[in-house]
Amino acid sequence: MTAARIFCLVIPVLLFAGFMIAGETNDPRMNDYDVQHYDLSVAFDISHKTMSGAVVVEAKTIHPLYECVLCATQEMVTVDSVFTVFVEKHRLSFTQDSGKVIITVSKQNRPLQPEVHFRIKIFYHAISTYRGEYDGGGIYFTKSGRFASSGEPQFARRWWPCKDVPSDKATISTHFTVPDSFTAVSNGILKSVERHNGLATFNWTTEYPTSTYLVTVAAAKFVELNDTYHAMNGDTMRLSYYVFPEDIEKAKIDYKNAPKFLEFLSKKFCEYPFLKEKFGYAEAEGDLTMENQTLCTIQNNMLTGDGKSEITIFHETAHHWFGDMITTADWHNTWLNEGFATYAEALYLEFKEGTQGYQRHINAMMSLPVGSYAKAVVGRSDTAFWDSFGSSVYFKGALTLHMLRKMLDDSIFFTAMKRYVNNPKLRYANATTDDFIHECESASGQNLGWFFQQWIYASSDSIDRPILHYSWNAKPDGSHFNVGVTIKQENAPTMIYRLPLPVVVHSDTSSQSFPVVDSLAEQTFNIIVDSKPDSVLIDPEKTIFGIVKHDQ
Repeated sequence: MTAARIFCLVIPVLLFAGFMIAGETNDPRMNDYDVQHYDLSVAFDISHKTMSGAVVVEAKTIHPLYECVLCATQEMVTVDSVFTVFVEKHRLSFTQDSGKVIITVSKQNRPLQPEVHFRIKIFYHAISTYRGEYDGGGIYFTKSGRFASSGEPQFARRWWPCKDVPSDKATISTHFTVPDSFTAVSNGILKSVERHNGLATFNWTTEYPTSTYLVTVAAAKFVELNDTYHAMNGDTMRLSYYVFPEDIEKAKIDYKNAPKFLEFLSKKFCEYPFLKEKFGYAEAEGDLTMENQTLCTIQNNMLTGDGKSEITIFHETAHHWFGDMITTADWHNTWLNEGFATYAEALYLEFKEGTQGYQRHINAMMSLPVGSYAKAVVGRSDTAFWDSFGSSVYFKGALTLHMLRKMLDDSIFFTAMKRYVNNPKLRYANATTDDFIHECESASGQNLGWFFQQWIYASSDSIDRPILHYSWNAKPDGSHFNVGVTIKQENAPTMIYRLPLPVVVHSDTSSQSFPVVDSLAEQTFNIIVDSKPDSVLIDPEKTIFGIVKHDQ
Protein backbone atom coordinates (compact mmCIF):
# COMPACT_ATOMS: atom_id res chain seq x y z
CA MET A 1 0.00 0.00 0.00
CA THR A 2 1.09 3.51 -0.68
CA ALA A 3 2.66 5.64 2.04
CA ALA A 4 1.48 8.89 0.48
CA ARG A 5 -2.06 8.40 1.76
CA ILE A 6 -0.82 8.05 5.32
CA PHE A 7 0.17 11.72 5.55
CA CYS A 8 -3.33 13.00 4.82
CA LEU A 9 -5.45 10.10 6.09
CA VAL A 10 -3.83 7.96 8.74
CA ILE A 11 -2.33 10.56 11.06
CA PRO A 12 -5.58 12.32 12.01
CA VAL A 13 -7.33 8.98 12.48
CA LEU A 14 -4.61 7.52 14.66
CA LEU A 15 -4.67 10.40 17.09
CA PHE A 16 -8.10 9.43 18.30
CA ALA A 17 -9.07 6.10 16.80
CA GLY A 18 -6.53 3.60 18.04
CA PHE A 19 -7.52 0.18 16.79
CA MET A 20 -10.58 1.47 15.00
CA ILE A 21 -11.10 -1.27 12.48
CA ALA A 22 -10.74 -4.87 13.58
CA GLY A 23 -10.40 -7.75 11.19
CA GLU A 24 -11.70 -11.28 11.41
CA THR A 25 -9.75 -13.66 13.60
CA ASN A 26 -7.93 -16.56 11.99
CA ASP A 27 -8.72 -20.11 13.01
CA PRO A 28 -5.66 -22.00 14.37
CA ARG A 29 -6.74 -25.10 12.44
CA MET A 30 -5.46 -23.38 9.31
CA ASN A 31 -1.97 -24.18 10.60
CA ASP A 32 -2.62 -27.88 9.99
CA TYR A 33 -2.17 -27.70 6.21
CA ASP A 34 -0.11 -25.86 3.60
CA VAL A 35 -1.67 -24.64 0.34
CA GLN A 36 0.39 -25.49 -2.74
CA HIS A 37 -1.78 -24.05 -5.53
CA TYR A 38 -5.08 -22.28 -6.14
CA ASP A 39 -7.10 -22.51 -9.35
CA LEU A 40 -9.65 -19.69 -9.22
CA SER A 41 -12.47 -19.18 -11.72
CA VAL A 42 -14.81 -16.21 -11.34
CA ALA A 43 -17.51 -14.74 -13.58
CA PHE A 44 -18.44 -11.14 -12.78
CA ASP A 45 -21.91 -9.61 -13.12
CA ILE A 46 -21.06 -5.91 -13.24
CA SER A 47 -24.60 -4.55 -13.24
CA HIS A 48 -25.53 -6.43 -10.05
CA LYS A 49 -22.10 -6.17 -8.38
CA THR A 50 -22.01 -9.92 -7.96
CA MET A 51 -19.79 -12.81 -8.93
CA SER A 52 -19.93 -16.58 -9.02
CA GLY A 53 -17.21 -19.11 -9.35
CA ALA A 54 -15.14 -21.93 -7.96
CA VAL A 55 -11.71 -22.38 -6.48
CA VAL A 56 -9.68 -25.58 -6.40
CA VAL A 57 -7.40 -25.71 -3.38
CA GLU A 58 -4.43 -28.04 -3.66
CA ALA A 59 -2.76 -28.54 -0.28
CA LYS A 60 -0.56 -30.77 1.83
CA THR A 61 -1.30 -31.74 5.41
CA ILE A 62 1.15 -30.74 8.12
CA HIS A 63 -0.67 -32.27 11.09
CA PRO A 64 -3.49 -34.84 11.21
CA LEU A 65 -6.37 -33.08 9.50
CA TYR A 66 -10.02 -33.60 10.30
CA GLU A 67 -11.31 -30.29 8.98
CA CYS A 68 -9.93 -27.93 6.35
CA VAL A 69 -10.72 -24.37 7.45
CA LEU A 70 -10.77 -21.57 4.88
CA CYS A 71 -11.61 -17.86 5.16
CA ALA A 72 -14.75 -16.38 3.61
CA THR A 73 -16.59 -13.31 4.86
CA GLN A 74 -20.12 -14.64 4.89
CA GLU A 75 -21.77 -11.22 4.52
CA MET A 76 -20.29 -11.20 1.02
CA VAL A 77 -19.23 -14.75 0.13
CA THR A 78 -21.64 -17.69 0.22
CA VAL A 79 -20.28 -21.21 -0.27
CA ASP A 80 -22.70 -23.37 -2.25
CA SER A 81 -20.99 -26.76 -2.28
CA VAL A 82 -17.64 -28.47 -1.76
CA PHE A 83 -16.23 -31.54 -3.51
CA THR A 84 -13.08 -33.56 -3.39
CA VAL A 85 -11.14 -33.48 -6.65
CA PHE A 86 -9.91 -36.97 -7.41
CA VAL A 87 -10.76 -39.31 -10.27
CA GLU A 88 -14.39 -38.98 -9.19
CA LYS A 89 -16.02 -36.10 -7.39
CA HIS A 90 -17.21 -36.69 -3.87
CA ARG A 91 -19.34 -34.12 -2.06
CA LEU A 92 -17.98 -32.97 1.30
CA SER A 93 -19.97 -31.63 4.21
CA PHE A 94 -19.20 -28.11 5.40
CA THR A 95 -20.41 -25.29 7.59
CA GLN A 96 -19.93 -21.56 7.09
CA ASP A 97 -19.90 -19.32 10.12
CA SER A 98 -18.02 -16.35 11.62
CA GLY A 99 -15.95 -15.73 8.53
CA LYS A 100 -14.88 -19.37 8.18
CA VAL A 101 -15.70 -22.32 5.95
CA ILE A 102 -15.15 -25.54 7.87
CA ILE A 103 -14.90 -28.52 5.51
CA THR A 104 -14.87 -32.08 6.78
CA VAL A 105 -12.06 -33.97 5.00
CA SER A 106 -11.70 -36.96 7.36
CA LYS A 107 -13.17 -40.31 6.41
CA GLN A 108 -15.04 -42.35 8.98
CA ASN A 109 -13.68 -40.01 11.64
CA ARG A 110 -10.12 -40.81 10.59
CA PRO A 111 -7.99 -37.76 9.78
CA LEU A 112 -5.78 -37.25 6.79
CA GLN A 113 -2.27 -38.03 7.97
CA PRO A 114 0.67 -35.60 7.69
CA GLU A 115 2.33 -35.18 4.28
CA VAL A 116 -0.86 -36.17 2.43
CA HIS A 117 -1.71 -34.12 -0.66
CA PHE A 118 -5.39 -33.34 -1.16
CA ARG A 119 -7.55 -31.24 -3.47
CA ILE A 120 -10.95 -29.75 -2.82
CA LYS A 121 -13.17 -27.62 -5.03
CA ILE A 122 -15.40 -24.93 -3.54
CA PHE A 123 -18.31 -23.51 -5.53
CA TYR A 124 -19.51 -20.12 -4.34
CA HIS A 125 -21.23 -16.86 -5.17
CA ALA A 126 -20.59 -13.41 -3.76
CA ILE A 127 -21.84 -9.85 -3.65
CA SER A 128 -19.73 -6.74 -3.19
CA THR A 129 -20.47 -3.92 -0.76
CA TYR A 130 -16.97 -2.46 -1.02
CA ARG A 131 -16.96 1.26 -1.82
CA GLY A 132 -13.30 1.63 -2.74
CA GLU A 133 -12.16 3.20 0.54
CA TYR A 134 -8.53 2.93 1.68
CA ASP A 135 -9.21 0.78 4.75
CA GLY A 136 -11.65 -1.61 3.10
CA GLY A 137 -11.34 -4.34 0.53
CA GLY A 138 -12.89 -6.86 -1.80
CA ILE A 139 -14.12 -6.03 -5.31
CA TYR A 140 -14.91 -2.40 -6.05
CA PHE A 141 -17.51 -2.06 -8.81
CA THR A 142 -17.54 1.54 -10.00
CA LYS A 143 -20.31 3.60 -11.55
CA SER A 144 -18.47 3.43 -14.86
CA GLY A 145 -18.66 -0.38 -14.81
CA ARG A 146 -14.96 -0.89 -14.22
CA PHE A 147 -13.90 -2.96 -11.25
CA ALA A 148 -10.80 -4.01 -9.36
CA SER A 149 -9.81 -5.87 -6.21
CA SER A 150 -8.11 -4.81 -3.00
CA GLY A 151 -6.85 -7.61 -0.76
CA GLU A 152 -4.58 -6.14 1.92
CA PRO A 153 -4.41 -7.07 4.69
CA GLN A 154 -7.09 -9.78 4.83
CA PHE A 155 -9.69 -8.77 2.30
CA ALA A 156 -9.16 -11.56 -0.25
CA ARG A 157 -11.71 -13.48 1.81
CA ARG A 158 -14.27 -10.86 0.82
CA TRP A 159 -14.39 -12.08 -2.77
CA TRP A 160 -13.06 -15.66 -2.82
CA PRO A 161 -12.67 -18.49 -0.28
CA CYS A 162 -9.00 -19.01 0.57
CA LYS A 163 -6.49 -19.42 3.37
CA ASP A 164 -6.22 -15.68 3.79
CA VAL A 165 -2.99 -15.32 5.76
CA PRO A 166 0.28 -13.88 4.42
CA SER A 167 2.35 -16.81 5.68
CA ASP A 168 0.93 -19.44 3.31
CA LYS A 169 2.12 -18.50 -0.17
CA ALA A 170 1.03 -20.60 -3.14
CA THR A 171 1.07 -20.47 -6.92
CA ILE A 172 -2.23 -19.51 -8.51
CA SER A 173 -4.06 -19.78 -11.81
CA THR A 174 -6.95 -17.40 -12.42
CA HIS A 175 -9.76 -17.45 -14.95
CA PHE A 176 -11.80 -14.24 -15.00
CA THR A 177 -14.91 -13.91 -17.17
CA VAL A 178 -16.01 -10.38 -18.11
CA PRO A 179 -17.89 -8.65 -20.95
CA ASP A 180 -16.13 -9.16 -24.25
CA SER A 181 -15.28 -5.45 -24.54
CA PHE A 182 -13.32 -5.61 -21.26
CA THR A 183 -9.81 -6.81 -20.49
CA ALA A 184 -9.33 -8.62 -17.16
CA VAL A 185 -5.76 -8.45 -15.89
CA SER A 186 -4.13 -10.35 -13.05
CA ASN A 187 -0.91 -11.75 -11.63
CA GLY A 188 1.63 -13.64 -13.68
CA ILE A 189 1.42 -14.47 -17.36
CA LEU A 190 -1.60 -14.38 -19.65
CA LYS A 191 -1.88 -17.88 -21.08
CA SER A 192 -4.99 -17.49 -23.26
CA VAL A 193 -8.24 -15.64 -23.85
CA GLU A 194 -11.48 -17.49 -24.63
CA ARG A 195 -14.37 -15.58 -26.21
CA HIS A 196 -17.96 -16.75 -26.55
CA ASN A 197 -21.51 -15.36 -26.32
CA GLY A 198 -20.36 -11.80 -25.71
CA LEU A 199 -18.05 -12.79 -22.86
CA ALA A 200 -14.29 -13.20 -22.56
CA THR A 201 -12.38 -15.37 -20.12
CA PHE A 202 -8.81 -14.32 -19.38
CA ASN A 203 -6.58 -17.13 -18.14
CA TRP A 204 -3.55 -16.10 -16.06
CA THR A 205 -1.02 -18.19 -14.19
CA THR A 206 1.92 -17.73 -11.84
CA GLU A 207 4.96 -19.86 -11.10
CA TYR A 208 6.12 -17.76 -8.16
CA PRO A 209 4.33 -18.32 -4.84
CA THR A 210 1.94 -15.52 -3.93
CA SER A 211 0.17 -14.47 -0.75
CA THR A 212 -3.60 -14.23 -1.06
CA TYR A 213 -3.65 -10.50 -0.30
CA LEU A 214 -1.50 -9.94 -3.42
CA VAL A 215 -3.86 -11.78 -5.77
CA THR A 216 -5.54 -9.23 -8.00
CA VAL A 217 -8.07 -8.66 -10.74
CA ALA A 218 -8.76 -5.41 -12.57
CA ALA A 219 -11.16 -5.12 -15.49
CA ALA A 220 -11.99 -2.26 -17.83
CA LYS A 221 -11.77 -1.28 -21.47
CA PHE A 222 -8.03 -1.02 -21.00
CA VAL A 223 -5.46 0.18 -23.47
CA GLU A 224 -2.16 -1.66 -23.02
CA LEU A 225 1.07 0.33 -23.19
CA ASN A 226 4.41 -1.47 -23.18
CA ASP A 227 8.03 -0.90 -22.32
CA THR A 228 11.09 -3.11 -21.80
CA TYR A 229 13.28 -3.81 -18.80
CA HIS A 230 16.85 -4.91 -19.44
CA ALA A 231 17.97 -7.22 -16.64
CA MET A 232 21.49 -7.27 -15.26
CA ASN A 233 22.19 -10.63 -16.95
CA GLY A 234 21.16 -9.29 -20.35
CA ASP A 235 17.66 -10.78 -20.40
CA THR A 236 14.70 -8.58 -21.26
CA MET A 237 11.24 -8.49 -19.71
CA ARG A 238 8.04 -6.95 -21.01
CA LEU A 239 6.48 -4.14 -18.98
CA SER A 240 2.71 -3.82 -19.37
CA TYR A 241 0.69 -0.77 -18.36
CA TYR A 242 -3.09 -1.15 -18.50
CA VAL A 243 -4.70 2.30 -18.59
CA PHE A 244 -8.07 3.88 -19.21
CA PRO A 245 -8.34 5.33 -22.75
CA GLU A 246 -8.69 8.88 -21.45
CA ASP A 247 -5.41 8.62 -19.52
CA ILE A 248 -3.06 7.26 -22.20
CA GLU A 249 -0.97 10.40 -22.59
CA LYS A 250 -0.73 10.93 -18.83
CA ALA A 251 0.40 7.34 -18.32
CA LYS A 252 3.13 7.68 -20.92
CA ILE A 253 4.66 10.45 -18.83
CA ASP A 254 3.97 9.08 -15.35
CA TYR A 255 5.22 5.55 -16.12
CA LYS A 256 8.23 6.53 -18.21
CA ASN A 257 10.71 5.90 -15.37
CA ALA A 258 9.44 2.42 -14.49
CA PRO A 259 12.42 0.70 -16.17
CA LYS A 260 14.71 2.97 -14.14
CA PHE A 261 12.88 1.98 -10.95
CA LEU A 262 13.53 -1.69 -11.64
CA GLU A 263 17.13 -1.07 -12.64
CA PHE A 264 17.83 0.96 -9.49
CA LEU A 265 16.22 -1.56 -7.13
CA SER A 266 17.91 -4.50 -8.86
CA LYS A 267 21.35 -2.96 -8.52
CA LYS A 268 20.70 -1.84 -4.94
CA PHE A 269 19.37 -5.15 -3.65
CA CYS A 270 19.00 -8.03 -6.15
CA GLU A 271 17.58 -8.69 -9.60
CA TYR A 272 13.85 -8.08 -10.08
CA PRO A 273 12.38 -11.17 -8.38
CA PHE A 274 9.71 -12.06 -10.97
CA LEU A 275 11.76 -11.83 -14.14
CA LYS A 276 10.16 -14.92 -15.71
CA GLU A 277 6.71 -13.35 -15.61
CA LYS A 278 6.17 -9.60 -15.96
CA PHE A 279 5.95 -6.26 -14.28
CA GLY A 280 3.07 -3.91 -14.80
CA TYR A 281 0.58 -1.33 -13.57
CA ALA A 282 -3.21 -1.45 -13.88
CA GLU A 283 -5.26 1.71 -13.48
CA ALA A 284 -8.16 1.55 -11.03
CA GLU A 285 -10.74 3.84 -9.50
CA GLY A 286 -11.05 4.33 -5.74
CA ASP A 287 -8.28 4.19 -3.14
CA LEU A 288 -6.89 1.00 -4.64
CA THR A 289 -3.19 1.79 -5.13
CA MET A 290 -1.60 -1.52 -4.19
CA GLU A 291 1.54 -3.62 -4.82
CA ASN A 292 -0.16 -6.74 -6.22
CA GLN A 293 2.50 -9.23 -7.30
CA THR A 294 3.70 -8.45 -10.86
CA LEU A 295 0.78 -6.02 -11.37
CA CYS A 296 0.41 -2.97 -9.14
CA THR A 297 -2.92 -1.19 -9.19
CA ILE A 298 -2.56 2.60 -9.43
CA GLN A 299 -5.60 4.70 -8.64
CA ASN A 300 -6.62 6.98 -11.49
CA ASN A 301 -6.08 10.28 -9.68
CA MET A 302 -2.39 9.36 -9.39
CA LEU A 303 -2.05 9.67 -13.17
CA THR A 304 -1.57 13.41 -13.56
CA GLY A 305 0.76 13.59 -16.53
CA ASP A 306 3.37 15.63 -14.67
CA GLY A 307 5.23 13.00 -12.65
CA LYS A 308 3.93 14.25 -9.29
CA SER A 309 3.05 10.72 -8.18
CA GLU A 310 6.44 9.26 -9.08
CA ILE A 311 7.42 8.43 -5.49
CA THR A 312 4.10 6.70 -4.83
CA ILE A 313 4.46 4.63 -8.01
CA PHE A 314 8.06 3.85 -7.05
CA HIS A 315 6.90 2.76 -3.57
CA GLU A 316 4.55 0.15 -5.04
CA THR A 317 7.30 -1.04 -7.35
CA ALA A 318 9.73 -1.43 -4.43
CA HIS A 319 7.25 -3.73 -2.72
CA HIS A 320 8.18 -6.42 -5.22
CA TRP A 321 11.33 -6.87 -3.18
CA PHE A 322 9.87 -5.99 0.23
CA GLY A 323 6.42 -7.50 0.57
CA ASP A 324 5.99 -9.58 -2.57
CA MET A 325 9.22 -11.61 -2.78
CA ILE A 326 9.83 -11.53 1.00
CA THR A 327 6.47 -11.24 2.71
CA THR A 328 5.81 -10.49 6.34
CA ALA A 329 5.01 -13.67 8.24
CA ASP A 330 2.07 -11.93 9.90
CA TRP A 331 0.55 -8.47 10.16
CA HIS A 332 2.43 -7.71 13.38
CA ASN A 333 5.54 -7.31 11.22
CA THR A 334 4.07 -5.17 8.43
CA TRP A 335 6.97 -2.72 8.72
CA LEU A 336 9.10 -5.27 6.86
CA ASN A 337 6.88 -4.47 3.88
CA GLU A 338 5.85 -0.86 4.36
CA GLY A 339 8.76 0.60 6.32
CA PHE A 340 11.24 -0.92 3.87
CA ALA A 341 9.38 0.32 0.76
CA THR A 342 9.09 3.77 2.34
CA TYR A 343 12.81 3.86 3.06
CA ALA A 344 13.47 2.73 -0.51
CA GLU A 345 11.80 5.98 -1.56
CA ALA A 346 14.53 7.92 0.25
CA LEU A 347 17.21 5.80 -1.40
CA TYR A 348 15.73 6.47 -4.83
CA LEU A 349 15.67 10.21 -4.16
CA GLU A 350 19.29 9.98 -3.04
CA PHE A 351 20.11 8.29 -6.35
CA LYS A 352 18.11 10.82 -8.33
CA GLU A 353 18.87 14.08 -6.49
CA GLY A 354 21.80 13.34 -4.20
CA THR A 355 22.08 13.72 -0.44
CA GLN A 356 19.76 16.72 -0.47
CA GLY A 357 16.86 14.69 -1.87
CA TYR A 358 17.45 11.87 0.59
CA GLN A 359 17.61 14.17 3.61
CA ARG A 360 14.55 16.14 2.53
CA HIS A 361 12.53 12.92 2.54
CA ILE A 362 13.92 11.84 5.92
CA ASN A 363 13.23 15.30 7.39
CA ALA A 364 9.62 15.14 6.17
CA MET A 365 9.06 11.91 8.09
CA MET A 366 10.80 13.31 11.17
CA SER A 367 8.69 16.48 11.05
CA LEU A 368 5.35 14.89 11.92
CA PRO A 369 3.99 16.16 15.27
CA VAL A 370 5.05 14.52 18.51
CA GLY A 371 2.59 11.70 19.19
CA SER A 372 2.21 10.69 15.54
CA TYR A 373 4.34 7.59 16.16
CA ALA A 374 3.28 6.81 19.72
CA LYS A 375 3.04 3.05 19.38
CA ALA A 376 5.33 0.14 18.72
CA VAL A 377 6.34 -0.37 15.09
CA VAL A 378 5.74 -4.10 15.50
CA GLY A 379 1.99 -4.22 16.05
CA ARG A 380 0.10 -5.73 18.93
CA SER A 381 -2.77 -6.99 16.82
CA ASP A 382 -2.63 -9.24 13.77
CA THR A 383 -6.12 -8.25 12.64
CA ALA A 384 -6.59 -4.53 13.45
CA PHE A 385 -6.16 -2.47 10.29
CA TRP A 386 -4.68 0.70 11.74
CA ASP A 387 -2.32 -1.28 13.96
CA SER A 388 -0.74 -2.78 10.85
CA PHE A 389 -0.87 0.28 8.60
CA GLY A 390 -0.42 3.30 10.85
CA SER A 391 2.24 5.97 10.62
CA SER A 392 4.67 4.11 12.89
CA VAL A 393 4.74 1.17 10.50
CA TYR A 394 5.53 3.28 7.44
CA PHE A 395 7.52 6.25 8.65
CA LYS A 396 9.05 5.27 11.98
CA GLY A 397 9.92 1.96 10.34
CA ALA A 398 11.70 3.82 7.54
CA LEU A 399 13.43 6.12 10.03
CA THR A 400 14.68 3.07 11.91
CA LEU A 401 16.45 1.93 8.73
CA HIS A 402 17.86 5.45 8.32
CA MET A 403 19.28 5.36 11.85
CA LEU A 404 20.61 1.85 11.38
CA ARG A 405 22.43 2.93 8.22
CA LYS A 406 24.01 5.92 9.95
CA MET A 407 25.07 3.79 12.92
CA LEU A 408 26.55 0.88 10.96
CA ASP A 409 27.85 2.86 7.93
CA ASP A 410 26.88 2.30 4.30
CA SER A 411 29.06 -0.73 3.64
CA ILE A 412 27.72 -2.81 6.52
CA PHE A 413 24.14 -1.60 6.19
CA PHE A 414 23.79 -2.44 2.50
CA THR A 415 25.59 -5.74 3.05
CA ALA A 416 22.92 -6.59 5.62
CA MET A 417 20.13 -5.54 3.24
CA LYS A 418 21.53 -7.69 0.45
CA ARG A 419 21.97 -10.64 2.81
CA TYR A 420 18.32 -10.25 3.78
CA VAL A 421 16.88 -10.19 0.25
CA ASN A 422 19.19 -12.98 -0.93
CA ASN A 423 18.64 -15.36 1.99
CA PRO A 424 17.31 -18.52 0.29
CA LYS A 425 15.13 -19.29 3.33
CA LEU A 426 13.35 -15.94 2.96
CA ARG A 427 13.17 -15.43 -0.82
CA TYR A 428 9.63 -16.14 -2.10
CA ALA A 429 8.75 -16.97 1.49
CA ASN A 430 8.11 -15.11 4.73
CA ALA A 431 10.12 -13.20 7.29
CA THR A 432 9.86 -11.80 10.79
CA THR A 433 11.70 -8.88 12.33
CA ASP A 434 14.03 -11.36 14.02
CA ASP A 435 15.09 -12.62 10.58
CA PHE A 436 16.14 -9.12 9.60
CA ILE A 437 17.90 -8.54 12.91
CA HIS A 438 19.88 -11.75 12.38
CA GLU A 439 21.16 -10.51 9.02
CA CYS A 440 22.11 -7.14 10.50
CA GLU A 441 23.98 -8.75 13.37
CA SER A 442 25.74 -11.19 11.05
CA ALA A 443 26.86 -8.38 8.74
CA SER A 444 27.99 -6.06 11.53
CA GLY A 445 29.30 -8.54 14.11
CA GLN A 446 27.35 -6.56 16.72
CA ASN A 447 24.54 -7.39 19.12
CA LEU A 448 21.77 -5.06 17.97
CA GLY A 449 18.97 -6.24 20.22
CA TRP A 450 19.00 -2.97 22.19
CA PHE A 451 18.60 -0.92 18.99
CA PHE A 452 15.56 -2.80 17.69
CA GLN A 453 14.04 -3.04 21.17
CA GLN A 454 13.87 0.73 21.60
CA TRP A 455 12.92 1.65 18.04
CA ILE A 456 10.77 -1.28 16.85
CA TYR A 457 9.42 -3.23 19.80
CA ALA A 458 9.10 -0.64 22.59
CA SER A 459 5.47 0.12 23.37
CA SER A 460 6.01 3.78 24.17
CA ASP A 461 2.42 4.99 24.06
CA SER A 462 3.16 8.33 25.68
CA ILE A 463 6.23 9.15 23.56
CA ASP A 464 7.29 8.45 20.02
CA ARG A 465 10.81 9.86 19.91
CA PRO A 466 13.47 11.01 22.39
CA ILE A 467 13.48 14.67 23.37
CA LEU A 468 16.91 15.91 24.39
CA HIS A 469 17.90 19.07 26.21
CA TYR A 470 21.55 20.04 26.18
CA SER A 471 23.81 22.73 27.54
CA TRP A 472 27.54 23.29 27.31
CA ASN A 473 30.41 25.25 28.73
CA ALA A 474 34.08 25.59 27.86
CA LYS A 475 37.02 26.03 30.24
CA PRO A 476 40.69 26.59 29.41
CA ASP A 477 42.77 23.46 29.94
CA GLY A 478 46.39 24.37 29.32
CA SER A 479 46.73 25.11 25.64
CA HIS A 480 43.34 23.43 24.97
CA PHE A 481 39.74 23.87 26.01
CA ASN A 482 37.62 21.38 27.95
CA VAL A 483 34.09 21.46 26.62
CA GLY A 484 31.48 20.01 28.98
CA VAL A 485 28.31 18.94 27.18
CA THR A 486 25.37 17.89 29.36
CA ILE A 487 22.46 16.03 27.77
CA LYS A 488 19.15 15.36 29.55
CA GLN A 489 16.49 13.01 28.22
CA GLU A 490 13.07 14.57 28.78
CA ASN A 491 11.39 11.19 28.25
CA ALA A 492 13.54 9.46 30.89
CA PRO A 493 10.65 8.81 33.35
CA THR A 494 8.95 6.75 30.64
CA MET A 495 11.90 5.38 28.67
CA ILE A 496 15.64 5.95 28.54
CA TYR A 497 17.12 5.71 25.07
CA ARG A 498 20.59 4.60 24.06
CA LEU A 499 21.65 7.12 21.43
CA PRO A 500 24.89 7.15 19.44
CA LEU A 501 25.20 10.85 18.66
CA PRO A 502 27.70 13.20 17.02
CA VAL A 503 28.59 16.28 19.04
CA VAL A 504 29.87 18.98 16.69
CA VAL A 505 32.06 21.71 18.23
CA HIS A 506 32.59 24.87 16.17
CA SER A 507 35.21 27.54 16.64
CA ASP A 508 36.48 30.34 14.45
CA THR A 509 39.26 28.07 13.18
CA SER A 510 37.72 24.60 13.06
CA SER A 511 34.68 22.36 13.22
CA GLN A 512 35.08 18.93 14.80
CA SER A 513 32.63 16.06 15.29
CA PHE A 514 32.92 13.77 18.30
CA PRO A 515 30.91 10.54 18.64
CA VAL A 516 29.25 9.93 22.02
CA VAL A 517 26.66 7.45 23.30
CA ASP A 518 23.97 9.05 25.44
CA SER A 519 22.35 6.38 27.60
CA LEU A 520 21.39 8.03 30.91
CA ALA A 521 18.65 10.36 32.07
CA GLU A 522 21.34 13.00 32.44
CA GLN A 523 24.90 12.64 31.20
CA THR A 524 27.90 14.97 30.80
CA PHE A 525 30.59 14.45 28.18
CA ASN A 526 33.95 16.18 28.36
CA ILE A 527 35.56 16.97 25.03
CA ILE A 528 39.02 18.46 24.51
CA VAL A 529 39.45 20.87 21.60
CA ASP A 530 42.32 23.07 20.44
CA SER A 531 40.57 26.43 20.22
CA LYS A 532 37.82 28.22 22.12
CA PRO A 533 34.43 27.04 20.82
CA ASP A 534 31.72 29.45 19.79
CA SER A 535 28.92 26.88 19.37
CA VAL A 536 28.07 23.24 20.02
CA LEU A 537 25.50 21.27 18.04
CA ILE A 538 24.04 17.84 18.80
CA ASP A 539 23.38 15.63 15.77
CA PRO A 540 22.98 18.46 13.24
CA GLU A 541 22.62 16.01 10.32
CA LYS A 542 19.77 14.12 12.04
CA THR A 543 21.28 10.67 12.25
CA ILE A 544 18.88 10.01 15.15
CA PHE A 545 15.11 10.49 15.11
CA GLY A 546 14.45 12.89 17.95
CA ILE A 547 14.10 16.48 19.05
CA VAL A 548 17.16 18.35 20.28
CA LYS A 549 16.77 21.55 22.29
CA HIS A 550 19.62 23.83 23.35
CA ASP A 551 19.05 25.14 26.86
CA GLN A 552 20.79 28.48 27.17
